[in-house]
Amino acid sequence: MADIISLDERLKGQRDKQLSEQKKNRLTSLRMVMECSNCPRKCAKCGSQLEAPEPRILSPELPLRLCGGCWEEYRVYQRFIQGQSAPQDLESYQSPAWMEVWKSWVEYQTNLHRYRNSLEFRKLMVELSKEEE
Repeated sequence: MADIISLDERLKGQRDKQLSEQKKNRLTSLRMVMECSNCPRKCAKCGSQLEAPEPRILSPELPLRLCGGCWEEYRVYQRFIQGQSAPQDLESYQSPAWMEVWKSWVEYQTNLHRYRNSLEFRKLMVELSKEEE
């Protein structure tokens, strides 16, 4: 009798295994997003390959690299929000909606950076690297 495995225990074991696989897949996806969104060889905004020898980094607080085109657009956005540029100096496509896109992108990147540097995320990376060994 001791060798008989109950059906309930077997189903529970299968469910637990499936849930742990799903969790592992989600965590792996999260890691890829966090690592790939911080790739030093591509533009953080448009994703194009960076070939310029000089890095165009947003700021020391948000060390993202931009290609030449995105860098110029970011500088226009920065000058405008700092009051150094008037609305008539902007191109026709640089509308309030364009400003909101840049504002929300910078906020999103700031939050990603903050999470990427959090204790919880670093613990997760350690756990995932142990599982891969």
